[in-house]
Amino acid sequence: MVVDIEERNREHLARILADLSRPDAYPYPVDHVDIEETHISLVFLAGDYVFKIKKPVDLGFLNFTTLERRRLFCEEEVRLNRRLTHGVYLGVVPITDTGLQLRVDGKGPVVEYAVKMRRLHQEQTFLRLLERNALPADALESLTLRLTQFYRQDATRGPDVDRWGTRDAIWTNIAENVAQTRPYVGSIIAPVQLEWIERVSRDVLDREAAAFDQRVANGWIREGHGDLHLAHIFFERPGPDGVQIVDCVEFNPRLRCGDVAADIAFLAMDLDHHQQPYLAAQVVALLTEQLADPDLPWLVHFYSIYRAHVRAKVACFRSDDIAPELPEALAVRTEAERYIDLATSYVIEPARPMLLLVGGLSGTGKSALARRLARSLGTTLASSDLVRKQLAGRSPTSYAPVPYGAGIYTEQLTTQTYETLLNQAAQALLSGHSVVLDATFLDATWRERARDLAQNAGADVLLIECQCPEPVVQQRLQARPQEPGQISEATWAIYQEQRRRYGPVMKQTAGLPHLVVTTDRPTAQVLDDVLRALPLRRRL
Repeated sequence: MVVDIEERNREHLARILADLSRPDAYPYPVDHVDIEETHISLVFLAGDYVFKIKKPVDLGFLNFTTLERRRLFCEEEVRLNRRLTHGVYLGVVPITDTGLQLRVDGKGPVVEYAVKMRRLHQEQTFLRLLERNALPADALESLTLRLTQFYRQDATRGPDVDRWGTRDAIWTNIAENVAQTRPYVGSIIAPVQLEWIERVSRDVLDREAAAFDQRVANGWIREGHGDLHLAHIFFERPGPDGVQIVDCVEFNPRLRCGDVAADIAFLAMDLDHHQQPYLAAQVVALLTEQLADPDLPWLVHFYSIYRAHVRAKVACFRSDDIAPELPEALAVRTEAERYIDLATSYVIEPARPMLLLVGGLSGTGKSALARRLARSLGTTLASSDLVRKQLAGRSPTSYAPVPYGAGIYTEQLTTQTYETLLNQAAQALLSGHSVVLDATFLDATWRERARDLAQNAGADVLLIECQCPEPVVQQRLQARPQEPGQISEATWAIYQEQRRRYGPVMKQTAGLPHLVVTTDRPTAQVLDDVLRALPLRRRL
């Protein structure tokens, strides 16, 4: 019976896709129909309007399996999203069967329902404006004033909402995340990352029990948005009334109701994810003042752990549905790693300024480790591959391999590269920040220079040497040219020459602590070894 139902649903969706992709399926002139699809909806962009249809799926946290339920949740989507938009959510319209084809709001039996929306311009989203460096001068203030109005006036509060903001409810959400991401430990998530997230979250809830209870008593639990990220925020015109915030969570109150700080944390986390920590801090500072909520900063920090963890979980789930050989598989896996690393950076940080040298022969996985290490610690990353190309005036992703010692690997350019890396490290350390340097560090001269730099700056220093069996290195280097976004141009021939000149293992450098990690395993496991070896402290 389950198979029959699934087959019927597939046929139903296939017919909707086929018929509503035709311009004549709409009750007004349409030149072209664009289609977007998610795991829960089909979206038809037809001229000036958008029609969003819910798939007949049951994912546990949502259930759209009957036509009546889909109609109900279409109506809920309109009702809830009208709170943060003006003239965007126009209503719910039927999809009817004329006998010849399906039509939007036509004659005949109703076979489906759709949310009708005014079409917004994607170039006006917070995300696209940020990417184009075209964010309006008043954007942050307009956005925060719009959110302040929403939380004060339009976001429902009361006993039915309060229950989603209790400590038990908060912990239920966190514990569910932990349980659902445990299968990815060791492959995408370092074991210690999940341990720290679980332990620190539980400790904060216990330590600040009175504060969390007071949030409920003081009315800070609201029916919020639930999915407040940059692609859902549109700036149509100056001022708070020109801000349109779409696509709130309509299908599950547990995912949209909670402390206003949890809602805001999604926005702050998304800004951090897009390398905009200064804007994230500005948003939180503005809302702290506008809402007159002095506890907001630390609460946003706490809930940001959960928000980043949720996004990591979603990406992990998506990775299960994509064949490993497909190009999208690497992108989705990288997204999961970036989010879990961001969650980790909210939990821990170096106990004092630290210079971490991630070195080893080419192809031993040092760049992958360095990226994840810097993200997990919230520190600056400087890469020799990137600096080398910048100095040579080359595009980062250009690929023109040359023999060892030629092209961008001449002794002169190598010296300039290391000098630049150390200068960048000095600036970070002197300002009190930690830094990760990604380079081979095969020449002892540069290891000694880095050691002296750290000592002069009063910072801790550690050399992390990546070692890997030759067959694995050869396989990696041969596959490297096909990897999207690859910066390094090191080849198997370059690796062999490095090994001949310097040997397979680095010699100890006096006064430079040295950690050796084997990298013929998932980077998550290597990262676990390194994080456990570092002097770190909790941020909460």
